[in-house]
Amino acid sequence: MKLKFNGFLVLLLALVAQITFAQERAVSGTVSDNAGMPLPGVSVLVKGTKAGTQTDFDGKFTIKAASSQILVFSYIGMKTQEIAASSTSINVKLSDTSVELEGVVVTTALGIKREKKSLGYGVSTVSSTDLLRSGESNVIQGLAGKTSGVQITGSGGVPGASSKIVIRGQKSILGSTDPLIIVDGVPFNNDTQGNTTGDSPFNTTLSGTNLSNRALDINPNDVESVTVLKGGAAAALYGERAGNGVIIYTTKKGKSRKGIGVDLSLNTTATTVNKLPKLQSKYAAGDSGNYIAPAQAGPDGLYGTGDAGETGGTQKSWGPLISSVPGAKYYDNPNNFFQTGIGTDANIAFYGGDDKGTFRTSFGHSKQEGMIPNTGLTRTNILISGERKLNDKLKVVGSSAFVRTKTTMVQNGSTLGGVMLGLYRTPVTYDLRDYKNEFGFQKTYFSAYDNPYYTANENPYVSEVTRTYGNLGLIYNNSKALNITIRGGWDSANDARKQIYAISSFGNSSSDGTGQINIENINTKIFNGDLIFNGLINLTDKIDLNYTAGGNVRSDFFTDQFSRGDNLAIPGFYNLSNASSFRTSNYDTKQMARSAYAQADFSFDDQLYVTGSIRNDWNSAYGDKKSFSYPAGSVAWLFSKPLDKGWLNSGKIRFGYADVGIAPQTYLTQTYYAKLVETDGYTDGNTVPYNGQNGFGYATTLGQSDLKPERVGSSEIGLELKLFNRLGLNINVYQAKSKDLLISFPIAPSSGFTSQYGNYASMENKGIEVEFNYELIKSQSFTWDLSVNWSKNKNKVTGLANGVEQYEPEQGFGNPSYVAIVGKPLGILYGTDFLRDANGKIIVTASGLPQADPQQKILGDTNPDWLGGIRNTFTYKGITVSALLDIRHGGAIWDGTRGRIQRYGLSEESAANNRGTYIIPGVYADGTTNTSPITAQKYFEQYKGDVLQVQSQNIENVNWVRLRDVSLSYRFNDLQKAGLSFIQNLEITLSGRNLWLNTNYKGVDPETSLTGAGSHIQGFDYFNNPGSKSVSLALKLGL
Repeated sequence: MKLKFNGFLVLLLALVAQITFAQERAVSGTVSDNAGMPLPGVSVLVKGTKAGTQTDFDGKFTIKAASSQILVFSYIGMKTQEIAASSTSINVKLSDTSVELEGVVVTTALGIKREKKSLGYGVSTVSSTDLLRSGESNVIQGLAGKTSGVQITGSGGVPGASSKIVIRGQKSILGSTDPLIIVDGVPFNNDTQGNTTGDSPFNTTLSGTNLSNRALDINPNDVESVTVLKGGAAAALYGERAGNGVIIYTTKKGKSRKGIGVDLSLNTTATTVNKLPKLQSKYAAGDSGNYIAPAQAGPDGLYGTGDAGETGGTQKSWGPLISSVPGAKYYDNPNNFFQTGIGTDANIAFYGGDDKGTFRTSFGHSKQEGMIPNTGLTRTNILISGERKLNDKLKVVGSSAFVRTKTTMVQNGSTLGGVMLGLYRTPVTYDLRDYKNEFGFQKTYFSAYDNPYYTANENPYVSEVTRTYGNLGLIYNNSKALNITIRGGWDSANDARKQIYAISSFGNSSSDGTGQINIENINTKIFNGDLIFNGLINLTDKIDLNYTAGGNVRSDFFTDQFSRGDNLAIPGFYNLSNASSFRTSNYDTKQMARSAYAQADFSFDDQLYVTGSIRNDWNSAYGDKKSFSYPAGSVAWLFSKPLDKGWLNSGKIRFGYADVGIAPQTYLTQTYYAKLVETDGYTDGNTVPYNGQNGFGYATTLGQSDLKPERVGSSEIGLELKLFNRLGLNINVYQAKSKDLLISFPIAPSSGFTSQYGNYASMENKGIEVEFNYELIKSQSFTWDLSVNWSKNKNKVTGLANGVEQYEPEQGFGNPSYVAIVGKPLGILYGTDFLRDANGKIIVTASGLPQADPQQKILGDTNPDWLGGIRNTFTYKGITVSALLDIRHGGAIWDGTRGRIQRYGLSEESAANNRGTYIIPGVYADGTTNTSPITAQKYFEQYKGDVLQVQSQNIENVNWVRLRDVSLSYRFNDLQKAGLSFIQNLEITLSGRNLWLNTNYKGVDPETSLTGAGSHIQGFDYFNNPGSKSVSLALKLGL
């Protein structure tokens, strides 16, 4: 009897197992978008299990699931769908998040995820695809032209050169105008740290190298999405750091799937110069029609020593026709100098996960050769991220990145060793390629300027940054009403810099051609800690409360150690021990900040959303009052819900207001000691130690104990529409009023000081932004998507210190200078114009020569009138073509390069008219028309050039339309039919960057900045390194 029972039990268990097996069967289908186009790479998961797969290139999938289970379909840029596996055949359509608001989630302040429909302020997002299409290694430059209200200015085509970003206009005069950068919820240091000035009294951003902003250390291939928080209401939870807006980079994460996924990308790029000023090719070196031979070094191979036989040469090209000089010929030095820079970029990522957690590990290596010889960028990135459930309520999350970035750059701008200065002051009858003599010293055309080949090959500037950043946190999910996050973040970097000036170089005038070595080590350490409570409480059936509360602690440590050695004994040996005179400096700062914040988001009937927040900051950089509060509020009404119109997918109006801040620099509250230095920048001057005795004295600026943060009170109103499942419109109108802005104002010398900082200035920005998306064509095999962004911002300085009507925030050339004037925009170019009569006509002398007006005046406004971007994307089966037009209208640039090459007879224009006589359009002092002819040399030196230091002739109001990026991609289909089912996706892309530029500007690419992202000054072009264009071929493979 017992045996029979056991047999029956075995049979019953087998039957149950069979039934269970029978419940789990193959489910297959196709995933497509709203237009019916198949979507490859869609994640398909069985909810609550480890089972998962991805769609192939035809959008098809097969997965085993029981009829009672739920399938989860997710894809970047699409709404996630959950569908019961009740049928063995399931076809799914995913909606594009750009068309609908319902269910779309965006990352906001503190890394909080919120539905876009609930936001009472404007945000813009940029996808990983669009970021990579830019072809830029700098994730700041990669945003150019892609979103409204954001102005990005590159600094030239050298790999690693900085990119400056301004959101909705400049909001500070002396303080930072850079937005806060957030990576995975933690602040990220994007400083552009200038070189130590040593004993130079000049602004070193006007010369030297154009340094990197540290967002360069982020690997674009690791970025999942970018969110731009433009206004104060959006960024208010960052308090004293929110005044300039916030950019949030969210990195790619692991995905639950069966096995380990692999993403591989390979990219090869060729980069060339995209625009150069044009030079004449007819006239030889010389002056007043007479030929002058190139400089000749003395017997020791050096210039400037006064040896017998040494000659100085000339930078002028007012000589005779080249054809009349025996042995002379024309050399196209600029085009001979620039090369095609080859770059490679390789990335591999491993990812996976299950119902307990996910992981992703990526490795990236990028090497870019510059179009200037011996320049380049090498970057290695490692990123590890993941999350793991410890139990049902507790999980650990985190990421850690390691970066090593090496940039090799050259001198730029107003320096005797500048590459462009050397190229564009060289007479066209001199061949710069022969740049070394038998001693290994430089050969040059004029005994005061370096040969650009010598600069590039013998005077490199090298920066090697080793950096680690990341975060680690615990998330406790007690219930939907209470979640607790404890998160710690770090960002630590060492920047080891080395600048060489070889013996015989004039690149640094203080070395007197005897050689110099500069070594600088910059260390930054930033620690960030957050404790965040948040949750969702259902107050009634129709009223919900989503709350956030918490605190933050932050500490910043900065150290700069600088050493310089002059008078090198042995050529080519670049070690401080090889020098005979030295200068050193050491600069340290520490800053501590604590914060508390709270935010309440109320939802009424899922259509009216009201948000209020408050943040209080305590900062060691403040004066006697250490605590300041920053309130904000917003309201959004989803009016499409009560209307319930089929053609209106969603419609929302919103309003936001906030009072946010910009923290002051450290130690402005204190009067500190400085090492005594007295020099004009050209001679050795008086420095200490002197006769073995060291010396310190008070700095010339008196500390301000009553220092406060700068305040930005901003408001905005917006309208968002999504129509017919095809059209999207987003309009923002905003105003931002800055007050308590820091400026340094003069005080009585009898105090023992010359100036003091204070919160005295004010400024405002007003503007409008429009973003428009439209799916023009949607068919089974073809789509055409159009996206447009447009923005206009008006800036005005509304107040300075009492009695001050004009203020120069940063030392420029003096003529022109970059100034703040009450009633005018920040960024006015102020300088010398010609003497003119009441009708604006130039007043000439009796001999027909112009005169300089002794009174300087406004010459132009560097702010653009408006900015725009237009992207068209076409898809046909596996082919995608995308192109972005970037448009700028207005904004002045001082083309100092043009003024100087006109003066020296090098410009193309100076060779016109066979160098006959000219008559300057103007009048004599009595008002009669000028009829006095002058020589071509006088015309171009004194009227077109800068001999009289008149700069109005060199101010250009700039417009451009550029093809910012264009790409052609092919996604391979039917890989399963080819027996390659293990390949999830395979794509090849041919792309171009800056391939076409239409501009009225006569100089280099007008997206240029002499001073770079670390400076307030914009709109200066004085022998700036030129911009670049590139073509790339990329392969992407997913396994």
